[in-house]
Amino acid sequence: MRFIPAAAILLVLLPSAAASGTRSEDDRTQPQDLKKLSIEELTQLDVTSVSRRPEPISRVAAAVSVIRAEDIRRSSSVILAEVMRLGDAVDVGRVNGRTWGISTRGFNISTANKLLVLVDGRSTYSGLFGGTFWDAQDAFLPDIDRIEVIRGPGGTIWGANAVNGVINVISKPSAQTQGTLVSVVGGFNERAVVSARYGDYLGSGHYRIYGKYRMREAQVTPSGDSTQDETQFGQAGFQYDSNQAAANRWFVTGALYRGTNGFADRDDADVAGGHLLGRWTRRTGSGEALSVLAFYDYSYRKVPLQFEGTKNTGEIDVQQQLNRGRHLLVIGGTARMSRFDDLGTAGFRFDPQVRTGWTATAFAQDEITLVRERAYATVGAKFGSNNYTGVEFQPNLRLRIHPSQKQMAWAAVSRAVRLPTRVDEDLRQLVPATGTVFLRGSEDFDPEAVIAYEGGYRVVPHPRVSVDVAAFVNDYDRLRSQELRFEPAPVVVLENRLNARTHGIELATTVQPATPWRVHASYAWLRESFTVDTGSTHRTGRTSEANDPGHMVSARSYLDLPRNFALDAILRFVGRRPSPAVKSYAELDLRLGWGPRPGWELSLVGQNLLHKRHAELFSPATPTWFPRSAFLRSAWTF
Repeated sequence: MRFIPAAAILLVLLPSAAASGTRSEDDRTQPQDLKKLSIEELTQLDVTSVSRRPEPISRVAAAVSVIRAEDIRRSSSVILAEVMRLGDAVDVGRVNGRTWGISTRGFNISTANKLLVLVDGRSTYSGLFGGTFWDAQDAFLPDIDRIEVIRGPGGTIWGANAVNGVINVISKPSAQTQGTLVSVVGGFNERAVVSARYGDYLGSGHYRIYGKYRMREAQVTPSGDSTQDETQFGQAGFQYDSNQAAANRWFVTGALYRGTNGFADRDDADVAGGHLLGRWTRRTGSGEALSVLAFYDYSYRKVPLQFEGTKNTGEIDVQQQLNRGRHLLVIGGTARMSRFDDLGTAGFRFDPQVRTGWTATAFAQDEITLVRERAYATVGAKFGSNNYTGVEFQPNLRLRIHPSQKQMAWAAVSRAVRLPTRVDEDLRQLVPATGTVFLRGSEDFDPEAVIAYEGGYRVVPHPRVSVDVAAFVNDYDRLRSQELRFEPAPVVVLENRLNARTHGIELATTVQPATPWRVHASYAWLRESFTVDTGSTHRTGRTSEANDPGHMVSARSYLDLPRNFALDAILRFVGRRPSPAVKSYAELDLRLGWGPRPGWELSLVGQNLLHKRHAELFSPATPTWFPRSAFLRSAWTF
């Protein structure tokens, strides 16, 4: 039996002078204490990801949910990918100890490519396959202010690859994270997580630095044997914010990371990288603003028996907010360039090995007041050019109506595209002994496209109850297919001869039965159908395109108890996945929290408590199951 590491026990139980000190600035200077806000007040909190400007959730014509700092603190999550389970109607499936599939509104596989993920405005998009490598994306969780989750296309505002949704991770200002925070986690399966952060003044602004290191044990096979996929990951970074009251504001952040991922049949895989981002914003008294963002991102990945690759990306983004009477305008543009160098093996390579890709876009969006406080229309479009497919057009039209101050109905129609990637065009899979190519990409690969029809309704029928309903129909064209060709030997070519229609309903409600108790629940229903073009020989069925549950349910309970105790629970149900087949399952996470003194919090957490082990999302060749686990977490602020 594995035991909680001795160091973790020592750090948890050791009487600390720091723990007896005062609370840090993180606890003292929050602009709003979310624990004290009513449900009605929570619906008035601002989000920025829908239109690139602050607007209350109650006035957003999109399906959006927010994962707040308090939700993260009271969850069982220790890494960023796990936090995404807190989003309404977000399908999160672990493939193994190192790989996650995360998507909204379908198409969730280990290489899901229809969800755009941003961290403080920096895209984590991988030009290799079009999605996010979640094993290389982590964060110091206490520094996250909120995570905005948009379900539905975001191409007009955020560009290509925001096909089914956008996730935007937004950090707290450094002024809210002053002082020192130390956190230690140790337990079964979650072997150890040690992290620390320090914040202070710098000139007229504030800064913080942080570090995080984690070790996670291997998962298990269906019979309970080890899959040898243990992981280690370390990350360190900083953030600087200038005086937030000044007209000209600077935001600078950066990080470096390195990790290893275990395999049963080969040496460990290595990941490493870093980024540097800066943003300058100038605001005027009339609410207008000009913002310029630039970042550089480097990543390295080596997977034995597959490939070794590097990616260098630079991007600059400019946007202007304008108020013109009945018109609220946002205009801007983005230029991005990436260089890929991917060295394959005898059975796996990219041709060419080195490729440079670029995109340039311009967008404009106008919110028009039709009837003041009652009806609004939003019209927008993004024009983009890229080295793969040329010019792309991504428009959207949205309408929202407010029958009363506590009700809103909205509807939208949008178009979004997914651009080709290295896999789509440059991949070559070979028979190692002969060098014969049996699967390849295509230089003629077109962008995948969706036209989405959405609608929704939000209401606060009682000060202690809120309800959010959304429905959608998505029509997809030119999806990736695998076509058998003879050149003259048989070879599978990646082409665009698959089409799909998905439709679904999403429900969410928050109820506060009593002042110390809040419950949030969500439900998602999804149906998918696929067709192929005449003459297609597409051969994979649903395996490569969609393996999604028809039903998902999530319920979270937050209960404050006397004597600084708290009891939190997360119950989730995920319906069956058809192919590769995974049975439906329900799981429960529990957290018992205790604040023995100001600035010190202990948490006892149990994960996956309903089953000894269960599967979530896997390949038939390497099935991985995830066992019940428990850990102890101690956090000090001083």
